[in-house]
Amino acid sequence: MGLAGHRHPALPGIQPADVEPLLAAGATTVVLSRGQQLVLQVMPETEQLLAARGVDVHIAETREAMRVYNLLADAGVRVGALLHSTC
Repeated sequence: MGLAGHRHPALPGIQPADVEPLLAAGATTVVLSRGQQLVLQVMPETEQLLAARGVDVHIAETREAMRVYNLLADAGVRVGALLHSTC
C-alpha cells in the first residue's frame, strides 16, 4: 500500500493525513520527496495545512530531499520527512 492507503501514491499524492504523524511528533519543518522522477504529487491541501500550522516545507526530488533533510537535521532543526524512493 502507498501513502494514506492508496495502492500507488502518485495521485492524488501526499495527503494531509500523511503529514499528520510528522506534525504530531513536533516537526517544525517538513521535507517531502516527489520520487526520483518527480511522479509523486503533493496535494494542495497538504501544502495549505502545513502553511496554516506555520510549518516550513521543502518539496524536491528524492536525492535533493534527502540532502535538504540531512542539512536541516545537522543544523538542529526539528525536521520530519516523507521520502518516496521510486518513480
